[in-house]
Amino acid sequence: QKMLDILITAVAILICVAFLMIIWVYSSILKPLEKLQEATRKIKEGNLDFTLDFEEHDEIGQLCMDFEEMRIRLKENEEEKLQTDKDNKELISNISHDLKTPITAIKGYVEGIMDGVASSPEKLDKYIKTIYNKANDMDRLIDELTFYTKIDANKVPYNFNKVNITDFFSDCVEELGLDMESRNIEFTFENNVPRD
Repeated sequence: QKMLDILITAVAILICVAFLMIIWVYSSILKPLEKLQEATRKIKEGNLDFTLDFEEHDEIGQLCMDFEEMRIRLKENEEEKLQTDKDNKELISNISHDLKTPITAIKGYVEGIMDGVASSPEKLDKYIKTIYNKANDMDRLIDELTFYTKIDANKVPYNFNKVNITDFFSDCVEELGLDMESRNIEFTFENNVPRD
């Protein structure tokens, strides 16, 4: 009888230990693996808007932490790519818009020549020079567009140059003045900036 009691007690202890081991294996290994599997499925479907929660600080916990860091990095890369695509589209849109300005000016000056607005040789020379300058502006914009489409927006090298502001505005005024004149609009420009 005594031997039977010991055997029953030993079996009961073994069953309790086995039950506790099953609970430990489930909570510390199987449950985190289920979370990892679910997280992997979400990433496979393109969903990066979730957080992988983990409480363990063992090897499985380290694996979950590494997986969460990978998800964050993937999400950041995705957001960067979307921003770069948006920037590129905006850049192309801006350059396309900028191309319309010289095209409109060229058309206006050509129409002015055809309609006889450029009546004197000096005025005709000014119109032709302006058309030439506008064509050069278009050429430069097209070069920029080609340049920007070949490289990432974040790697654009900028070259800054000092310009004489009086000369810069004088050129702008000359082109704009001719355009206004061809439309019978009076245009005046006053410059109070010193020559240097």
